[in-house]
Amino acid sequence: MPKNSSIQPLFAKYVKGETSAEETTLFFDRIAEKEYDEEVIILLDAEIEDTAFADEYDPAWENTLHKIKSQLAEIPVVSVTKRSIPLWSRMAAIAGVAAVLVAFGIYLLTGPERKADYTHLTANDIAPGKMGATLTLANGKKISLNGAANGEIAKESGLSISKTADGQVIYQVKAGQSNSNALNTLTTAIGETYIITLPDQTKVWLNAASSLTYNPALTVNGLRKVKLSGEGYFEVAKDKDHPFIVESGTQSIEVLGTHFNVNAYPDESAYRTTLLEGSVKVQDKGQTRLLQPGNQAANSHGNINLSRVDPEFAVAWKSNNFVFDRLDIKEIMQMIARWYNVEIIYKEEIPAGIFWGSVSRFDNISKVLIPLEATGDVHFKIEGRKIYVSR
Repeated sequence: MPKNSSIQPLFAKYVKGETSAEETTLFFDRIAEKEYDEEVIILLDAEIEDTAFADEYDPAWENTLHKIKSQLAEIPVVSVTKRSIPLWSRMAAIAGVAAVLVAFGIYLLTGPERKADYTHLTANDIAPGKMGATLTLANGKKISLNGAANGEIAKESGLSISKTADGQVIYQVKAGQSNSNALNTLTTAIGETYIITLPDQTKVWLNAASSLTYNPALTVNGLRKVKLSGEGYFEVAKDKDHPFIVESGTQSIEVLGTHFNVNAYPDESAYRTTLLEGSVKVQDKGQTRLLQPGNQAANSHGNINLSRVDPEFAVAWKSNNFVFDRLDIKEIMQMIARWYNVEIIYKEEIPAGIFWGSVSRFDNISKVLIPLEATGDVHFKIEGRKIYVSR
């Protein structure tokens, strides 16, 4: 293929799965060159228009598909170093919507042209997590919210706690009824998620293997303060007179009224705070960073770095979607382990690489593993609640 000629012939062969190893390498080379950006966008857009695969995905997929179509003509062309990132990551840089492009790439790998056999995954499938949590009251009493009836589930001095029909916990506290030493804790186990409405009408979504500790009255000494371990999405009710504080370890996040996500799992390499609306102040060990919408603060042992991100990726779990945004396989498997309550065992060292993609958390585990295995980079074996990962 002469340099500067059309990339279309290679694109067409790659879409059909007919490229040789040498042609695939050449295709990757051309994708990484700026001069082909415009043609790649046109070819990709035409391929999406002619493909019915979008109908196989959930509404989140359809919304993202609409987003890419509306932005194709608006996103500026991005140039990256030759062969610095994989094909679908490169296309994501061009189009700006990674989840769509990876799902499109997965369709090419698993669609009618390819008849890969994944019975080793579907035959031993595992169901996804569910709505559930345990509420521990100040007196030590534990209430399993999985089996609790709707309506009032607990009543203490000046405090009423109710469970709604859609599986949420709502607090109601009489004015002046507060004890600064009283603490409640809402805990989700592995494979559970839950939603709580605090007395000030702040809503918190808890991801799997997380906990939220707070005073039942919430406001103590003029502050609304909670402690989070794990991951939570916050829609904080506006109250300029009472700052809302989220503590995780030595990190403190201060807001007045805003929407943000906090990933503060103790076994992660960093705590990540992602802002969707308003502003927040992240502090730890003398460092302070002020976030604006679209910012993410990555805090590693008190060293806080800010970056621009697509905040929808960070909160996809709240809408029961997995979105893998430039993650390596171990980060992805850690997310899978928490939601499907499985143990991950690596049979060998997996080569470094990054994955992009979007999969529903409502699906069985095979629906998550198949697209990853379809890349050709990893192989999975399910035995009971153990997932073996190999090359």
